[in-house]
Amino acid sequence: MISIKSPIIDLQDAFLVLQGQRFHYLWLRDHCLCPKCYDPSSQQKMSNVEYLTPDSKPFSVQLQNNQLLINWDELSGHQSIFPISWLLDHAYDPTPKPELSNQRITWDQKWLEARKIEWPNYCADNQKTWRDLLNKLGFVVLQNVPMENLESLLLSIGPIYELAKFGNFSTVKPVPNSSNLASDLSMSSAGHGLSPHTDLTYLNAPPVVQIQYCVENNVSGGDSIIVDGLRLVEDFKKVHPDYFQVLTNTPVKFKQLIVRWNYLFCRTRPIIELNNQNEVTAIYFSHKNIDIDLPFEKTKIFYEAFYTFLKYLNNPDYQTYYRLQKGDCLFIDNSQLLHGRKKFDSRSGNRHLEVAFIEWDYFHGLKNFQSASIK
Repeated sequence: MISIKSPIIDLQDAFLVLQGQRFHYLWLRDHCLCPKCYDPSSQQKMSNVEYLTPDSKPFSVQLQNNQLLINWDELSGHQSIFPISWLLDHAYDPTPKPELSNQRITWDQKWLEARKIEWPNYCADNQKTWRDLLNKLGFVVLQNVPMENLESLLLSIGPIYELAKFGNFSTVKPVPNSSNLASDLSMSSAGHGLSPHTDLTYLNAPPVVQIQYCVENNVSGGDSIIVDGLRLVEDFKKVHPDYFQVLTNTPVKFKQLIVRWNYLFCRTRPIIELNNQNEVTAIYFSHKNIDIDLPFEKTKIFYEAFYTFLKYLNNPDYQTYYRLQKGDCLFIDNSQLLHGRKKFDSRSGNRHLEVAFIEWDYFHGLKNFQSASIK
């Protein structure tokens, strides 16, 4: 028989109700905070799940000193003690609370111009400041970063994601087209402009932040282009819902040739990726890497959607421009923002960037650690 000593707790067959929030007995038993079941220093469960059965129920429940005490109906006997505040913080009725995150703001050129954002200068102690901007906008420029501090700065966030055999950094500057180093238009000696795109579309890569560090930039032209893909896709979907469906449901091939190491990378995926709630989670777009190879009956409608999407990408209303200066370090969410550059005259000077990638998980891990209340 279950006993109860509080009028604010309502016991049902499979759950209890506390201050209007329902908690299953199975969930409560699984989340026991006693020293035998839970290690507070690591926030990990210590016990096996063998004690959980569909019939797990309390023998008694009482409220004492703002804590919920549950004695479980088990042969060995077991007591769980939950602070009421902890239970309400972890309530999942009707759905769990959203995961810790800074609200991502979608923007366009007018939005950025109206706010006149001042980019932070590099300082060993201001990492949270610029990372908050990155989480908020999807990109940030960290200014006056000494080159000798670049690698240690990135490693303070997490390990650097290595692409092919480039090492921690790949160099982006004009090289002779006859060289096998010129494996991408970004390194063309002609200083080609690059339409907005995302990187690594041709790989089964995790979500990453791209880092562009400016070693030197004194050429005519070559300004960086940044596009908020989330804002663009929102507007694209409103005006062209049918084309939106085409780009979310039609996998296309992306490829990248790297002659120097005999690689030809290929990956097939939709341009716009959705999660189970039909929310846009990623945009995979790189015109220079795409290889449209579709059945005849799907080709025409795909090109209609594709070129309409291109018009949005090339619309200056969605683009912001920034001229990278020596010591600038540009961080870009490679999943939801697109980047490019304007054409430049390689004969007019030098444009040299060092590019690296870090998985988003490490940025999120730092943010969650700082935001969470660790007990």
